[in-house]
Amino acid sequence: MNQDLPQRRSEDERAISIDGCPKCNYTGTINTFRWEQPEGYPISIQIAVVENCSCHEERMFRKYNASETFNVKERGHTFKNATTDYMNEKQFNVAMDFVQDIKKHMEIGTWLYIFGDDARVAEASKAKGAILNAYGTGKTYLMQCMANAFSKRKIPAIYVTEEQLFNDIKSTYSRDSEESEDEALQRYYSVPILMIDDIFTAPYKEWAEGKLYSILDERMKNDKVTIMTSNYSLGRIHERLKINGGKIGSRIKGQAEQIEMLGPDRRVMKRDEPA
Repeated sequence: MNQDLPQRRSEDERAISIDGCPKCNYTGTINTFRWEQPEGYPISIQIAVVENCSCHEERMFRKYNASETFNVKERGHTFKNATTDYMNEKQFNVAMDFVQDIKKHMEIGTWLYIFGDDARVAEASKAKGAILNAYGTGKTYLMQCMANAFSKRKIPAIYVTEEQLFNDIKSTYSRDSEESEDEALQRYYSVPILMIDDIFTAPYKEWAEGKLYSILDERMKNDKVTIMTSNYSLGRIHERLKINGGKIGSRIKGQAEQIEMLGPDRRVMKRDEPA
């Protein structure tokens, strides 16, 4: 007997129950009505309000699961398992608070910018009295901890490297593509939480700058949470993106909480650990 069969049947039944939600009549939204008396108006009027059904977020999570493409090791990157010290404890606490308050951030569209810039290392090392690095400090690890937390809470999100994002859009130009460029862009415009790892590192041409600007601008306009890791401080983005860097840096500065991660190269530390 196939031992996996009961689990698959349970998942199928669960999917049917979501897609066939009786509360919203399969639409994902519920229409309610309330009475209001506008100022200066002699009588109350009935106002229709369209609200998302309780099944809406579950539907969205089935479509957008941030850790869906993670390997076993990456799925083990959690706040509970993270090793912190005096160099990164504050940064992890800021990220944990962000996750804890994610519902509020989703309402107002807060962004989070996790960065470590090599151009700031010398000054920071002098201030700290220690040799610091901008690479290998755990930026990606920290964002993967956040992605796994969102998945555990069933909060819809996309996790993607910048290179994967551009490849996803370019793949729509193929004759065999099942979706259009506009459909791919709409996915990145509208997903409740977009997580872009290693932003500003892909090979840039005018095309790429324009697409990235379009995505970030649309997300800012529509109050969508955007979380990024980068090796560029906000003041240096314009050096990397000659056309739209200034505008993108300004938008991130206006929307984002910032987490700077400078410290020891933890990849080297892990490599040098005794067996």
